[in-house]
Amino acid sequence: MANVLFINSGSPGHLNPTVALCKELVERGENVVYYICDQFKDKLDDTGVEVRTLPTEEIMARFRSYDEHHLFNVINGLLKTADVILPQILAETKDEHYDYMIHDSMFSCGYLIAQKLNIPAVSSISSFAHSKESFKYFLEKLTQTVDVNEITQADETFDELKAHIENTYDVEVASRFEVMNNPGDFNICYVMKGFQMDYQQFDAQRYTFAGPSVLQPQPSGFMEEIDQSRPIVYISLGTVFNENIAFFNKCFKALADVDASIVVSIGTTNDLSDFDDVPDNFVIKEYVPQTELLQYTSLFLTHAGMNSANEAMMMNVPMLAFPQSADQPVVAQRIANLNIGHHINAEAITPEQLNCAVLDMLTNKTYYQRHINKLKRVQQLDKPGYKYAAEQILNFRNNLSVKSNIST
Repeated sequence: MANVLFINSGSPGHLNPTVALCKELVERGENVVYYICDQFKDKLDDTGVEVRTLPTEEIMARFRSYDEHHLFNVINGLLKTADVILPQILAETKDEHYDYMIHDSMFSCGYLIAQKLNIPAVSSISSFAHSKESFKYFLEKLTQTVDVNEITQADETFDELKAHIENTYDVEVASRFEVMNNPGDFNICYVMKGFQMDYQQFDAQRYTFAGPSVLQPQPSGFMEEIDQSRPIVYISLGTVFNENIAFFNKCFKALADVDASIVVSIGTTNDLSDFDDVPDNFVIKEYVPQTELLQYTSLFLTHAGMNSANEAMMMNVPMLAFPQSADQPVVAQRIANLNIGHHINAEAITPEQLNCAVLDMLTNKTYYQRHINKLKRVQQLDKPGYKYAAEQILNFRNNLSVKSNIST
């Protein structure tokens, strides 16, 4: 048994893959203390971890201190959260012992906390992994689309924040790469190796592509409400960027006459009264048990969040991707490049074009499923991603113990 400090102040997309992982680590004997934003603390119910909360509103206010429309300012916002996260965690853990820590690769200040606590760190990566080289290339591409004066201002802000953090906490802020990606001594990515871009560039001793970290769905009774005598089409824009009434109305118009059962997850912030009339072949829900439904789904119209894409691939479901923000455009492009679906602009597509795209993909479902299976064969794992990830983390821990014994 080891004492594990887990830090993750991210949104559901960053938290969800860690739920099954934590449950598995606890079942294998690890003692896990998990810092999570207070807004999401219930997500860790029944995992067996000790939950400690971070202030969501204060962290998000600092994260949004700068205009978020380009990555330079996003990185500055991440660095600004350190003055909330570091003091609390350092104060609350000063008399505690941890054998290693796990931290989110983006929201956690994990790279800084690992320095202060001087313990080995595992980075938990919920989207594509980045090397220094790929991240540098990404930033260079970005400079071509951002005004030079904005970059200059962002550079000055970064330098000021960097100096403040280094002087206040006696840590090193090496570069933007570390702030954005928080690399660990070991790195677990919940992306399938075949879906990861340029997976060959990553050191297999330090990076593991575990695939979807998702518990096997259990019947909830939800499918009893769905007509399964015809194909099922599932539509969701996720939990964060789902306030898109125009898109949902476009789907109603486009698919009203399609011979399919169409299930739509609209989230809790949308109001049914804001929508146009809902066709008879649609089922509208605030919440959908996604992995359970995907087992029966023929086509997934998705925002291309990484968790949703992972779950669709796990269930062999082709995707029609309508990215909204964050890393979704990159995920959507990857879906199209690998021929496991298509990438379409939600605003530009007409109802007629959407109708044709859906009918074509339903007709040719097996084509996309063959490519999903091809992707899976790049790295064939005989266990779920969370179990594989837990094994790799425990191997990392055990190797630390061996090295420690040798050095003494």
